[in-house]
Parts: sequence; C-alpha cells; structure tokens
Amino acid sequence: MLAYILDGGLMMWILLSLSILGLAIILERRQVFRIAGADSSALRRMVRQLLSEGQLDDAVKICEETRGPVASVLLVGLNRYRHLLAMAKPQREVEESVSSSMQDYAPHVVSLLEQRLGLLLMVGSVAPLVGMCGTVLGMISAFKAMASAESLGGNVVAGGISVALITTAAGLLIAVPAVIFYHIYSTRAEKLTEIIEESATELVDFIHLRGAAR
Repeated sequence: MLAYILDGGLMMWILLSLSILGLAIILERRQVFRIAGADSSALRRMVRQLLSEGQLDDAVKICEETRGPVASVLLVGLNRYRHLLAMAKPQREVEESVSSSMQDYAPHVVSLLEQRLGLLLMVGSVAPLVGMCGTVLGMISAFKAMASAESLGGNVVAGGISVALITTAAGLLIAVPAVIFYHIYSTRAEKLTEIIEESATELVDFIHLRGAAR
C-alpha cells in the first residue's frame, strides 16, 4: 500500500486524507443511525398507555430514559403538555402549543441525523477529480519523459502512466463507497423524519381525543 502511495505522487496523499475522512464519517454515522433507528413502536405504545392511565410523569420519565430522535421529540411535547395542564389552559391552546413545540424541535433532531452527510458527499465528489488531476499530471510527466528521451522504450513512459492509473483507480475506490453510504444514510434520515412526524401527530391526536372525552 505504501508503495502505491509513493508511486502515486502528491495526489495520492490527498486521496489518502479523503479516504480517512470518508471512512471516519461512515463509521460515526453508522453508530448514530444504529441508535436512532431502534424500533420506536414499543415506546409509542407505552406512552399512549401511560397517558390513558393518567400517568403523565411516568410517560415523561420513560422518554427521558430512552435514546433516539422519537423519544426526544415526544419528550418535548410531553413536557409542554404537563406544563400547560398545570396552568389549566384551554384544550385547544394545549393542542396547538404541544404541536408547535414538537414541530419547532423536530428540525434540530433531523439536523443531527443529517450532520456530516454533506461532507461525505463532498468526499465522493472530490475524490474522482483529485484522481483525474493525478492522471493529468502523470500523463504530463510521461510526455515530458518521451520528449527528452533519445529512444522511446517502455520504461520511459511507464512511470508517468503508472501514476495516472494509480490515482484514477484510488479516486474511484474512495468515491464509490462514499456516494453509496451517503444515499443509504440520507434515505434512513428521511424515513426517521417520517417516523418523528407520525409520532408527534399521534401524540397530538391522543391529546385531542382525551380532551374531547372529558
């Protein structure tokens, strides 16, 4: 591997840095989505059950103890709900305030899910360009060698062409997984955003029905 880097010239060091950056983002986001992607259906059922039994404090507590974006958004809504109930606010105001608090907080949670994905896409876009720069520099070196050589033997241009091929291949090998994981993580973020919205709507609907029952 070191031999390839040394043969590839300056551009290979840039590509090596991009590969390390891309790998670090992929592994870090993998951990984030592993936690965020945990099934939230059990949490949502338990919150509904506790609320139906009038155990609002227990519902708040279980959201505090649960990791993930759904629990965080529900916690904001439940805290606002508890605060407004203590102030004996009208039902309509309670529903609107709880819904607004979760809608305002949800983008912060989503932004944490999408964090560094743009940087991963940048790695996938820049790596092939850096590889192409290495290709051009390698070909320039090869043609310079050809121009100054007395005879055109294979060893005259082999060094330059080797640089060109190594950097091109390295750029593609870095870009392909970066772009693939970018799309994988973007899709996961979109699905989690939908789940967050569904959970928030579900809580507001439950509060509405509970208020109507009263």
